[in-house]
Amino acid sequence: MVKFTVFTLAFPGYTAEDAIRAVAKLGYDGVDIRVRQDGHIYIDAPKEYRKKLVELANSLGIRIVGVYSYLREEFIASDPGEKEKALKNIIAHLDLAVDLDGVYLRIFAGTKERTEENMRKFIEMCKLACKEAEDRGVFIGIETHGELAYSGDTCNRVLEEVGSEMLTIVYDVANIYRQSLDPLEELKKIDLSRVISVQFHDFKKENGTWKPVLLGQGDIPHEPVIEYLKEKNYDGFIVDEYEKWWHPELPDPMEGLPKELSYLKSKFGVK
Repeated sequence: MVKFTVFTLAFPGYTAEDAIRAVAKLGYDGVDIRVRQDGHIYIDAPKEYRKKLVELANSLGIRIVGVYSYLREEFIASDPGEKEKALKNIIAHLDLAVDLDGVYLRIFAGTKERTEENMRKFIEMCKLACKEAEDRGVFIGIETHGELAYSGDTCNRVLEEVGSEMLTIVYDVANIYRQSLDPLEELKKIDLSRVISVQFHDFKKENGTWKPVLLGQGDIPHEPVIEYLKEKNYDGFIVDEYEKWWHPELPDPMEGLPKELSYLKSKFGVK
């Protein structure tokens, strides 16, 4: 059975503790925590604080699932000094994921420049990162965010050439669609056992721009993807990516998220 999580991007102005309490109160199965210097936690957080967050989540009956980093350029570092520094940063994020009892570390696929050179650099750094992930028992999840891993074929290439079972895909339905691709057809190309989570958020196109709206109120074709996941008995994580942090015009999370969770559960046939 799928498990429903929510990314703490939904909770600007909240402490990490308050965000975890809110997620539990709303009825999600888990939380995906935002890892940035301006986020809910960062790699400089003390061990005691990391332990405190895990204990809080456990006491509320949920767990920290995704450790959502913003690692990006680190994966296309060029000279040896840059690569060494980048790998140390990646390792620090993996260690944070271990300490938070996370299932996977979310990363982005390099740079917006879709060149063969950048793809080769990305794959090579992924190989190094996955060796570290294997030692720690933590998955790495590449989000399909319109860069080097933005389609079924590009995801498959990275998965195949890196060759590690610890490397997975975080499939963002909306971002695939906004690349002018069919989210269902692209998802069908990928082995679902390698898709660790599927992200859902909605947008409506108005005057040539994408306006964020509540799930089910926009133009993103979620339902065919959900039907496919149900048909294939997908049992990974379903992420509610409520981007209140970037879009303050969205309703307060304690108002909007109950509607989104209800939408997702009804579509997946979960009570």
